[in-house]
Amino acid sequence: ERICWRKDAVTLVAEEEELVVEAGISSSATMLLSGKRVVVFSKVSPALCFHVHAVDGYARACTVHLPENRRIPTPMFMPVGTKGTIKSLTPMEIYEEIQCPIILANTYHLALQPGTELIRDQGGLHKFMGLKPNTTTTTNNNINDDNSKRNTAILTDSGGFQMVSLLKLAEITEEGVTFDSPYDDDDDDDDDGNDDDGNEKKSNKRMLLRPEDSIVHQNNIGADIIMALDDVVSSVTVDDDRYRLATHRTLRWLDRCFQAHAKPDTQNLFAIVQGGLDTKLGGLREQCLAGFRLRDGHIPGYAIGGLAGGESKDDFWKVVHQCCQALPDDKPRYLMGVGYPLDLVICTALGVDMYYCVYPMRTVRFSVALTE
Repeated sequence: ERICWRKDAVTLVAEEEELVVEAGISSSATMLLSGKRVVVFSKVSPALCFHVHAVDGYARACTVHLPENRRIPTPMFMPVGTKGTIKSLTPMEIYEEIQCPIILANTYHLALQPGTELIRDQGGLHKFMGLKPNTTTTTNNNINDDNSKRNTAILTDSGGFQMVSLLKLAEITEEGVTFDSPYDDDDDDDDDGNDDDGNEKKSNKRMLLRPEDSIVHQNNIGADIIMALDDVVSSVTVDDDRYRLATHRTLRWLDRCFQAHAKPDTQNLFAIVQGGLDTKLGGLREQCLAGFRLRDGHIPGYAIGGLAGGESKDDFWKVVHQCCQALPDDKPRYLMGVGYPLDLVICTALGVDMYYCVYPMRTVRFSVALTE
């Protein structure tokens, strides 16, 4: 194992910290940087280097290094660009005014509109959105400063969340999930698959999304971080058997995602912890985490899923704490569907690195300003 996972990532960290990196260093090492002792973690992965700069309790300040010199400082909130755009923002505003290093897009919605094959044929979603620098544009033999800022990373959701948000339109089996499409030809939708009044839309179109299909779509999209398709159950569901089935199905589907993933050298496939609110010893969350430990060598990062669905804050924070304590220290931790400011602060203190939620994007579209 090496301190970093790609040759260019070794150079990045060495330049950033004035650090000489030697092969053969242990995967968890303490090093002296600028007179301060910090912990640097690493695991083998060809497309991601995770650098922990400092820790304070369970909270940590890190950098996620991704292909093409994309860097994500954490803790980080990812704005949602469901169908390849953050509504009301231009690409220039994304990378220049709000200086956003990573955004989230949704595989399910992009597969329906405009189709991931079209995105692939256009050079991938980075180029499709205008978020990839054009290295042929030069000034005085250097890449134009404004142009070089267009290097925003992208994370794609697998489509699993739609099993909850579009539950009435979905049929879930071991093979995958079949959706009735919520789109009409002229539809203008956001992340939950509802219209602007919150009503579910129906059409005659049907879509089968298997783990393999989700990965093929995400390979076509070309996101830096892609998610395994998981079996998602609302956190307020009262059905122990359904939670048990979903937890173990998530592990089986993860194995199918591994088999389908065609681009591990450029795209990072994250696993998603499920298990409902069952945090007891030997409970479903522990069972899912134990399954991930057996597969850890194939997983560059982890997400915590199945939360923020109406459960109590005490239950929510207990699950986050349990997962953060059990997940590896040397890989990113991503909490899905969380965006309220208080939750961000507390969950960062518990050890979470990355977040996303439609809340701020949707709120501003309905003429509400966040002032404090």
